[in-house]
Amino acid sequence: MDKFLRRKDSSSSTDDEEPSTSVTKNLKKVVKRKYDEDYIKYGFSWCGDETAPRPQCIICGDQLSNESMVPSKLKRHLYSSHPSCANKDKQYFKRNKIKNRRNLSNRP
Repeated sequence: MDKFLRRKDSSSSTDDEEPSTSVTKNLKKVVKRKYDEDYIKYGFSWCGDETAPRPQCIICGDQLSNESMVPSKLKRHLYSSHPSCANKDKQYFKRNKIKNRRNLSNRP
């Protein structure tokens, strides 16, 4: 049975000097999603810096994470949180966005 077992040779020190690759294998690649102008039809604009923008709901002002900047998640927020606005067109959301910016700039 001993002939099938591999034993580590204690005299070799070359194995100890090699860097561990298990740390680099476990790291996930972080994807920074970009804002697309078509997301306005789901009622979303963006805020934050341009390298990692965050979607912001035009209707309620909620800010979602950058990972949520995919059409399916934006649509889910629109249909679940604002079902009365789900059938509105792009122009409605553009007008609402401009109106909200004016209201924010008029605040003291």
